[in-house]
Amino acid sequence: MSTNTLQFTAISGANNEDAVCYILEIDDAKILLDCGNYEDYSNESLERLQRVARQVDAVLLSHPDMAHVGAYPLAYSRYGLTCPAYATQAVSMMGRLCMLDITKTLKAREEFTLFDEKDVNQAFDNVTALQYSQPMTLSGKHSSIVITAHAAGHTIGGSIWTISSGTEVVLYAMDFNLVKEGHLNGCSLLESNLGQADPGKVNPRLMRPSLLITDAYNAMYKLPTRKKRVEYFLESVGHAIEHGNNVLIPVDSSARVLEIAYILNEWWQQGRSRRSSHTLYLLGRCARKTLSFAQSLNGWMADGISKQLTGKNSKPFDMRNIVVVQSMEDLDKKIKGSGRRDRSKRAVVLASLEGMSMGYSQELFVRWASGGKNTIILPQRGPPGSLTRYLFSRWWDSTQSQDAMETEPSSATIAATQVTLVPPTAIPGIDIGVTLRRRVALKGSELENWHAQERRRKEQEAAREAMMRRNRMMLDTENMSSDSDSDDDREPGVDVQALRGIDTMALSEIDLEMERLRSGQSYDLYVKDRGRVRGLDAQNQSYCMFPFHEENRRVDEYGEIFDIEQYALTTEADDTANLVPDINDKGYDSDDDDESQNDTHPTKAVKEERRVRLNCMIGFIDMEGRTDGSRASHTLVQIMPKRVIIVHGTSASTQSLANYYRNPLVPMTKEIYTPGIGETLNVSSGLNAYRVKLANALFKQVRMREVGLGNMMGFVSGRIHFTQEDEVPVLDIDSTAMESAWKPPTIVGDAKLSSLRTALEAKSIAAYFDSEGTLVCGGKIAIKRKTDTPGGAAGIQILGTPSPEYYAIRGIVYEHFAEI
Repeated sequence: MSTNTLQFTAISGANNEDAVCYILEIDDAKILLDCGNYEDYSNESLERLQRVARQVDAVLLSHPDMAHVGAYPLAYSRYGLTCPAYATQAVSMMGRLCMLDITKTLKAREEFTLFDEKDVNQAFDNVTALQYSQPMTLSGKHSSIVITAHAAGHTIGGSIWTISSGTEVVLYAMDFNLVKEGHLNGCSLLESNLGQADPGKVNPRLMRPSLLITDAYNAMYKLPTRKKRVEYFLESVGHAIEHGNNVLIPVDSSARVLEIAYILNEWWQQGRSRRSSHTLYLLGRCARKTLSFAQSLNGWMADGISKQLTGKNSKPFDMRNIVVVQSMEDLDKKIKGSGRRDRSKRAVVLASLEGMSMGYSQELFVRWASGGKNTIILPQRGPPGSLTRYLFSRWWDSTQSQDAMETEPSSATIAATQVTLVPPTAIPGIDIGVTLRRRVALKGSELENWHAQERRRKEQEAAREAMMRRNRMMLDTENMSSDSDSDDDREPGVDVQALRGIDTMALSEIDLEMERLRSGQSYDLYVKDRGRVRGLDAQNQSYCMFPFHEENRRVDEYGEIFDIEQYALTTEADDTANLVPDINDKGYDSDDDDESQNDTHPTKAVKEERRVRLNCMIGFIDMEGRTDGSRASHTLVQIMPKRVIIVHGTSASTQSLANYYRNPLVPMTKEIYTPGIGETLNVSSGLNAYRVKLANALFKQVRMREVGLGNMMGFVSGRIHFTQEDEVPVLDIDSTAMESAWKPPTIVGDAKLSSLRTALEAKSIAAYFDSEGTLVCGGKIAIKRKTDTPGGAAGIQILGTPSPEYYAIRGIVYEHFAEI
């Protein structure tokens, strides 16, 4: 007998809207649910993550954005989070691009040394790629835990997770979208998103979990339909184009940018006038790879994407109307050279990052915010504390304070604010302080000092190499000397001719290295003939040596163990070389990295404080791809979980959702938890699980029947005995029982008369309900429910005179259920 224990700890993202990171403990296994962080890598949540990183047994990554993978490269390279990680193939690929873009952005603005591109690649090389609905058993001693990823919508490859072990099943559903979008299908919580006919029915495979972990990010928002929001988004961009405005749309680098780019690309194709006056740009340090990777991931997109292939040269997710640029210099060149007669075209720019606290979107904001002929459209609220979140708050206060309508909580709805669609508007009288950090080229005396330091560094490296050559020559000279040299009374030294190739600077550096040797700051050195023992106890060779640590060679029964990587080729293939061919005629540049040319120029980090007067138009249309609070709460009620943990939302939205679930009129469990940061919850069910092993002889006699979707059930009768070889008790055939003993059949299934009526009508048998709720079939046979079965479970009783009609109806009933 064993009992699973469940514990939950919030590292980040509880009672606030910070990045998400949680610890789920199942018995002695610790599973990290997401590993998110925003641009600030000096917060307290990273300290909490560092304390537990080495104890984690597995990592689950849900979405390829900063909120879910932002801290993973840092934790992998610095905190020791080297345990197996799991994500879908799309999340692994696009999450890598997200972190590469962040790394390049941070290194372009400051001395960022926490991790680099190599650490990012190594971290995501550690991720095991999964497919949707693919069960994966954890390795090692936690093989009893099975994880499965299901489609979440919201981002490409985004996942909700089921984690099962024994009697416990955990459903981790964060940031999901129940509505189908342009390039993504909806969440797997609904059967309609899986191709089923019933649009409102919940996926039965995800029902009745022991624990549901969900978010309250949109709990207090009631959004218009997606169709209305998309139409209003395009109308806002079109209105700005008609007035000749530049348009800035801050986006992320690998997740929601795909949906926004897809919508604009399709809309851009339909308007010739906008193509003649404006150019649509995608600006990001990894923008080219983002679209290239997206084209290779069309299998993770909506069904209609692949159907758009019309010709031999057509490609899935082909953004032919978008010009991709990866630097501000290239953007300026293309804008100036795009017009006729020395007149520049206006631009609609999707710029990273979505928070506008750094990156190209911040630079464009500083340029365009003070101009009256510019428009900024926010498709997301942005991370907490970011410039985008500040602009959203000011837009909300100026446009939604009078028009927004707060609904009262009831048994059917949650307290939510109706978001009103408002065109972009001016918000006068706002001065915004912006901190610009960037790297600039060294000039004058700073450049001369840098060159002097580089020369000194190279001279020191040459000196070290010279000293190493001298050491090797000393050893070679000693090996070639004869035994008669031991009688020589002259002071031994080094052959001057052998050191003729070493310059005076190197020799002076050798003395410095000798001082470092004495202080223990450098490596060991053999000195020829020093400390030679003379007299009767003379030895042929004796060295006065500094402390030397010799590493023991690893051997096995076949000999020495060697590292295969030492013999691998050093050239690395481009990871995107085989994804898509070059398409320069569609706006893609030929170079892989526009910043590679500037890597060799010496630069320094500078900081500049700017005051920006907000004169441009500001608009917000929710394109985040999350289900609003009203529909999400209604769907999760149908899931019927036994316990619920609510995280990732403001304190107000978290408590609002918890109060809705605690409403006596809502058919939901009342075990609702709203943990704080660092708080550990014990959410075990307390059920006992008995684990036995079926003997082969007994298993061959079991008749297995399919119950539900993918479940098999059979009736087993035997005797349990213990063996010394097996740790688990064995259930074997009971030799004392009669083989022909009769057992009444057991009917397993959902005893709903309404579904049985549908099955009867499908067989052309008339059936209706009488006043007492009994199902009457053909006027002669009655089917009613009974609850006096053993264990209190509901049963089915068939009443009627034995006849062909009776046996036909009974056969249909048996087919509807599973008989074991």
